[in-house]
Amino acid sequence: MPLYLLQLGGNAQMVGIMNSLASLSSMIGSLFWGKLSDRTLRRKIFILFGFFSVSIFLTVLSFANSPAEFIILNAVYSFFLASTLSVPIVLVLRSVRKHSWDYGIGKFNEISGWAWVFGLGLGFVLSQYLTIRQLLLLFAILNIPSLIWGAKTIREIPIYVNRKSIRIFGNYVVEKIRYVPTFMLHINLRKPKFGKFYFASFLFWISVGMYFSQFPVLLAENGFERRYIYLAAILNSSVSAFMYLKVGLMLENRDKLKVLKEGIALRLIGIATILIGTFMLPYLLPLAFLSYFLAGYSWSFISISSTSIVGKLAGEREKGTAMGTFNLINSLGYIIGSFLSGFLVYAGGFTANFGASSLFALLSLLSLRKLEI
Repeated sequence: MPLYLLQLGGNAQMVGIMNSLASLSSMIGSLFWGKLSDRTLRRKIFILFGFFSVSIFLTVLSFANSPAEFIILNAVYSFFLASTLSVPIVLVLRSVRKHSWDYGIGKFNEISGWAWVFGLGLGFVLSQYLTIRQLLLLFAILNIPSLIWGAKTIREIPIYVNRKSIRIFGNYVVEKIRYVPTFMLHINLRKPKFGKFYFASFLFWISVGMYFSQFPVLLAENGFERRYIYLAAILNSSVSAFMYLKVGLMLENRDKLKVLKEGIALRLIGIATILIGTFMLPYLLPLAFLSYFLAGYSWSFISISSTSIVGKLAGEREKGTAMGTFNLINSLGYIIGSFLSGFLVYAGGFTANFGASSLFALLSLLSLRKLEI
C-alpha cells in the first residue's frame, strides 16, 4: 500500500497518515464486527463478508487516482477487513478445548503467518511483470476461491464466547501489523494495574510505528525497485515465522522479562542499523536488509515474552481484561508512531524519523529496568 500511495504522488507524510488512519479504522472495525457477531451469534456470515470485501476493495483501490482518495478508501477497506480478524478467533476457540486456547490461536497464527510469507513471495514474483494496479486486480480475483471455499467449509457455531476470557491473542508468528492494521477482541477502559509495563510497551510501539511506516518509503525514495522492498519483507517475515516456535521452546524456562529486554535491545540495534544507512547511502540496501532481518528475529523474543508477562502480572481471572488493555495501548502507540513518522520525515528527513524510533525503543528498554515481576 505505501508503494502504491507513493506511485500516486504521495509522500512520507501521507504514508504515515495512511497507516495511522488504517490502524485506527481497523481497531474500531474489530470491536464493531466482534460485538455484532456476538450479539447475533453469527460468525460465518461476517467472515464471508470480510472475504468479499477484500475482492471489492482491492478492485476499487486499483482505480484510485489521487493520494487522498487512496488514503480514504484504504481506511474504509481496513474497517471492513477487520471482520476477518476478530470474528475467526471465536471459531478457533470453539474448535479446541478451553485449556488449549493458547495452542489453538498459536496454530492459527502460525498457519496464517506462513500463508503471509507465501503471499509476499508470490507478490515478489508477479511484481516483475505487473504494475501495482494490475497486482491489486489480480489479487482481488485470486481471493474469490477463499470466498467459495469458506462458504462450503466454515460451519456456523451459534455459541457465545466471552471475549474477556480470551487470554492470549497477541502471539503473532509474523509481525503483520505493518501491513495489516491492528485489531482487538475487546476493550477495557479501567485504569491499568501494570502501569510501568504498559508504559514501556506503549513507547516500544511508538517506535514500531515510526520504523515500519517509513522503511519502504526510504528505499523507494532512494531509487530501489519494488522487488528489493518485497525481498526485504519476505526476509523479515520468513525469519519471524521460522524462529517463532524455536524461540518459544527455547524461552520456556528463561526469565521472560530478561528475554523481553533482549528482544527490544535487538530491535534497537536493527533500527540503529537503518539509521546508520541514512548517513551511508551507498551501503543503504545491505544495511536495510540487515535491519529488517534483526526486526524479524527480535519479534519472537518480544511477542512471546510480553504476552507471558501480561499473563503473569494479571493472574488467572484477569488475563482477558489485561490483554484487552495491553492491545489497546499497543495499538494507540502504533497509531501515534505512524502518524508522527511522516511529519518527522517532512521536518528532518529519514534520519530524524529513525533517530526518534531508536530513541523510543531505548526509552522503552530503560523503562523496563525498574520493573519487577
